[in-house]
Amino acid sequence: MRAVVISAGTISDYEYTKGLINDGDFIVCADGGLAHCKEMGLKPALIVGDFDSFSGELPGDAEIIKLQPEKDFSDTHVAVAEAVDRGYDELLLLGCTGTRLDHTLSNIGMLENLRRIGKKAVLADGHNLMHAMEKRELIRGVPGMSVSFIPLQPVTGITLRGFKYPLNKADIDMYRSIWLSNVLASDVGEVTFDSGVLIADIYND
Repeated sequence: MRAVVISAGTISDYEYTKGLINDGDFIVCADGGLAHCKEMGLKPALIVGDFDSFSGELPGDAEIIKLQPEKDFSDTHVAVAEAVDRGYDELLLLGCTGTRLDHTLSNIGMLENLRRIGKKAVLADGHNLMHAMEKRELIRGVPGMSVSFIPLQPVTGITLRGFKYPLNKADIDMYRSIWLSNVLASDVGEVTFDSGVLIADIYND
């Protein structure tokens, strides 16, 4: 069972984004994500927000959770929590990157929170597919596929095999750019690390 959370960030290609959504997905809109949902001709099952970024008419056939403007968590955070509480084990996050870098970083951070509770979550936009990594994981794709490994917390003992730029038991952190712009050298690359928080970002240039 998969939930799709559509937030109010940037969606520049509606055709591509709509193609990521499957029939039967449980669609949740976080506030201004409802405008994106309407542009794609989709009907949300649930709308969550304080509605500071959406001022249009709300659909009458969707469940609505109205939040107070002053709150501890973002509309997107609450929308994701609602999907988890309703039993969805797989989540696709859309409209979660954009000009608000603070919201973008918060949304990327949620990927690790979801991984820790056993949920499979992907954050996608027109250029990136991101997920939080397990300590041993295979990256599947085609040779030449671009991938960065973003250490949200310092990562120790990372080893990369099957990539153009391998590493062997290295330590990486956000403050040095060695983790940027790697390339898959075969159909499958292997990533292992000892500790830390690591985000895989498969991107197109």
